[in-house]
Amino acid sequence: MQKHVDYIIVGGGISGCVLGYTLMKYGASVVVYDLPKENKCSTAASGLWNPIVLKRMKKVWKADEMMAELHAVYPDMEVWTSVKFFDPISIRRVFHNAEEQNTWMELCDSPAFSPYLKDCISPLPDGIVGKFESGRMKGTGRLNVLAFIEAVREALRKENSFRSEHFEWDTVVRDAEGLDYSDLRAHAVISCQGAQMALGETVLQQEGFAPVKGEILRVKLDAPMENECIHQKHFMLSEGNAEVTVGATYAWEGFNDGPSTEKREELEQHVSKVWNGSSDTMDHLSGIRPATKDRRPMVGPHRLPHTWVFGGMGSRAVLMAPYLAKVLVEHFMYGTDLLEECLPKRFY
Repeated sequence: MQKHVDYIIVGGGISGCVLGYTLMKYGASVVVYDLPKENKCSTAASGLWNPIVLKRMKKVWKADEMMAELHAVYPDMEVWTSVKFFDPISIRRVFHNAEEQNTWMELCDSPAFSPYLKDCISPLPDGIVGKFESGRMKGTGRLNVLAFIEAVREALRKENSFRSEHFEWDTVVRDAEGLDYSDLRAHAVISCQGAQMALGETVLQQEGFAPVKGEILRVKLDAPMENECIHQKHFMLSEGNAEVTVGATYAWEGFNDGPSTEKREELEQHVSKVWNGSSDTMDHLSGIRPATKDRRPMVGPHRLPHTWVFGGMGSRAVLMAPYLAKVLVEHFMYGTDLLEECLPKRFY
């Protein structure tokens, strides 16, 4: 017997989880397809959110809207799942020279930056090595990604809205009113398979992706670090119990090769330079960031009927997904405009 559902979501990483929740919050029914072994992005993500590109001290595109939605959505999802995964923590930017310190204080006087920057220069915390002091951010934090994804999966399972199956795109049957897949009848199917699409590993093809490989280390320090994230070229994120996550690297090749010796050495050397003590690497992970050629997400209709794309957020899915999900869902529900700069058709 055929089951009717409003939307099928393919991919249960950060973006798929947020989109599924948002659709349900607006009253739509969903079924999410995901196999954990196929996830090449979210399971290796640090989960940090930050509205400022710290290397260049520039605001992320639509940062204010994204930050407002983020602080509303994730706490609501904690209530929905009864699981804690939203952790507001400070990000500390270690300065490399006096000019960077001066730039920080100048930006603190700007209405565009003052909500996110503490207007003082702070000494470095115990254990951190640097020639200059630091600035701390406001409103930043991290999402415990693995706990988040598993909590959402379990909440969806309870509503018979999650299927741990590989989605076969070539068996979708589309007609004038919608589509059929397996035992489901739906208005539309939405791809949240950013990494798989970027690598050409799914039948559903989409131009415009520019995948980036990233690697991180899980490291045990010889003493606890403050509960914050230290940004000093790479980041060092406290995980408690003197454990930290260190990353991330960038590469435009070797996507299927797994963690590399070269990047492990790069990150271990970074720890030795910025931490005044000993450390031991416990784990080494790699993932694929589904970035795009113009660094804008992809949110909108695919060329195939009743088929949509929601992804291309690179390393900023935690920050971007709540706002972009709202944009897409309100388009479905109320006919509001999509973001022109995010439409997939810009790459056709």
